[in-house]
Order: sequence, then C-alpha cells, then structure tokens
Amino acid sequence: MKRVLMIVPFFPPMAGGGVYRPLSLARYLPRYGWEPTVVTPRGDAYWLRDEQLAERVPDTCRVVRTDTLSGQSVLARIRRGGRASQTRSSRRFGAIRRLTAATLMPDTYIGWYLYAVRAGRELLRKGAFDAVYSTSPPETSHMVGIKLHRESGLPWVADFRDPWMNLDLLRPPTRIHQAVHRRLESRVCARACVVVTTQWHEQLVRRRYPEADVRRITNGFDATEMAGVGDVTPAARPMRFMHAGMLTQKRTALTFLRALRKYLDREPKARDDIDVVFVGPREDENDRCARELGLVGVVRFVDSVPHAEALRMQRASHVLLLIKHANPDYVGLVPGKLYEYIGLRRPILALAPDGEARALVERLGRGETALPEDVDAIADCIERLHGRFRTGTLDSDFDLTERNEYDRTELAGEMAGVLDEVTS
Repeated sequence: MKRVLMIVPFFPPMAGGGVYRPLSLARYLPRYGWEPTVVTPRGDAYWLRDEQLAERVPDTCRVVRTDTLSGQSVLARIRRGGRASQTRSSRRFGAIRRLTAATLMPDTYIGWYLYAVRAGRELLRKGAFDAVYSTSPPETSHMVGIKLHRESGLPWVADFRDPWMNLDLLRPPTRIHQAVHRRLESRVCARACVVVTTQWHEQLVRRRYPEADVRRITNGFDATEMAGVGDVTPAARPMRFMHAGMLTQKRTALTFLRALRKYLDREPKARDDIDVVFVGPREDENDRCARELGLVGVVRFVDSVPHAEALRMQRASHVLLLIKHANPDYVGLVPGKLYEYIGLRRPILALAPDGEARALVERLGRGETALPEDVDAIADCIERLHGRFRTGTLDSDFDLTERNEYDRTELAGEMAGVLDEVTS
C-alpha cells in the first residue's frame, strides 16, 4: 500500500462544498492501493459544521488536526462553543472581503500555513510517504504543498476544485495584487508534477501555463449516499423548489426571487401551490428581498442541516435549484452541488451563464436552464416547470436516469491513477 500526505483545508467535522471531494478520496483511495494521511485545521476553523460527516471518515485514515490563525478560529474561541450565525450582513461581509483581499495573500487561510507545514514536515520525517496532495480553494493549501514538495522531493499533485479564486472570481483590489496572485498560480502550476482540475479550468491552465501537466477529473457524488435516499419521493403538493448550499461570495437568490414574483403576478393561484426552500448559509440581502417582494409564506430560508438530512430534503423536492455566479470570469465553473443534484435524480432549474454547467444540464436532459440575470426567462422556466407539475409530467419530461460516470468511487480511481503515474 502506497501512502499519500493530503493537505486539506476543509475536512469533517467541517461542512460545506469543499469537504466532499477530499472526504471521498480518504474513503475510496485505499481501494486502489493508496493509504491517505490528512493534515487539516481543527474543526472550529470554519463556520459550518456537520458532526455526522465525521462518522464517514474511515478509521484507517489518519487525520492530523492543527491550530490555525484564521479569523473564524479566533471567533470560535471567543464564543467558547457558541453556534456561529449562518446569516451574514451583505454590507459588512462585503467590506470584510475587500479588506482581507487587500491584506492577506493568497487568501484568508494564510494563518494556517505555518501550522500545516510544521505538521506535514513532522509526518514526513517520521514516516515513509510516496506523494503529497493538496486541494484548493483556499490556495494556501497549495503553498503548503509546494513547500513540502521542495523539502521532501516527493512528487506533488495540486488539485484545483475551483480556479484560483482571487483571479477568476473575486477581482484583485490592485494590479499589484493581481500580479502577486498570477505569480503564485504560475509557481504552483509549474512545480506541481500534475495539476488536476475540471474541463473549463483545464483549458485555462493550458493556455496560461503550457508547460504544466494538466489532468481532468470532474467533481461527483457518492453513489452510496444516493442509494440511501433512493426510496424518498416528493409529496403530492405543493410543488417544492429547493436550493441547497451557500448564498455568499456574490452568489445570490435575488434574480430568482424577482422571477418568482413575476410568475405569481401572472398566476396568483400558484401562490398556494409552490413552496421554495433555501437551505444553507447566506447573506441577509436574500431574506430582505423575499420580504420586500411579499414572498413570505412561499419562500423559506433555513440554516444548514446535516448532509444526510439535506440529501433527503432534496430527494423530497420536485425541482432542485442551481444558482451560479453571474461573473463572466467564472463562466466555466461547475459547482460540485450540480453533480449531487444529478446523483439525486430530480429535475434541475439551473440559473447559469453559457458554459460547462449549463451545457451539462442541457446535454443530460436534466431540466431547465436560464441566464442567472434574466428575470423574464427564469419566470418562464418556473411557469413551464409548474405546468408540468400540474399535468403530472414533471419527471417524465426529463431524463432522470443514473449517471454512474460521476460516482466518486470511480473518480477516486482516476486520482489514484494520477498518483500511480507520478510515483512510477
């Protein structure tokens, strides 16, 4: 059995979208001859927690938890175990985001760097490892990966779940910041033995850094989790739309809410036949917009629930709502949530710009799509979906067959193949 040292910024009991890919690797890499050891911050270093997820970490996976100087960890110590609010002030959070972008490089998790390097260095000194793996965002994990790679001489795989955030989603505050981020990204892509990423980012990296060895491994879903909720079906009425995940970092429900208001103005009777639930952390502009549009009683916002419960809620919904950033610089991003929606086999309403995510929904015949800023088009999608619901053809009008090519068990095999190659 070969051994890989995994630098993972988000790992159970932390929750959120960044947890599931490294968790699946920790679970399934041993099937392909790789024993993982995970270096990660303590569970209070992030504002989302799911204690049930920690039960899915196999006993055979060693997890080394370190201190960190992240802002969230400091707040957790101040609260002394109190629960963090999952609703953030849009105005205040935006100001904090701008401040941290100007002062912390490459991201707000740089306070973890020294602790992670120290822990990784100690593990490498005491045990025989065959490779180093790091995953982002945040990109601080790659700074750790490159340091351990240089000191140990071990092959290093840099896994980009998303593109470099402060270049491709959040605009750098100055040209100097942009130049520093570009230099750091260049260093990672030049020195990693293999850069793993998704289809759109693969093309971007190849164009920016032709010397990089880039491999594509998509995100996915855990088929065992999907099977566990396979017997759950939606109630007869009302028709439920559900969005699971964060409404932060410029991802917002505002356009969908305005479109829903427009549809209800056309069809007032539909108000009693539609239920919309948003589950997860959010900025307060979403709640405020729903109130101002008179959607209280139709639209609900609830805090995060354990992942297993969220899966059951999604399977019990008639339509799963995907909201992508309208930022043209991030057009190619495919949210990991979309693959989970595909695994749950429910119709999808994808508010996404032209790009890989929208094309995936259309290619699979999985649901309706509209541009995220087009209120009229989204209202038309809601009308068509509600019409199908009333006539009983909602499921039959879309292709809801299993798509096992996105099973994380298979994707872990692809990652193991990359690790085998760099260590051969």
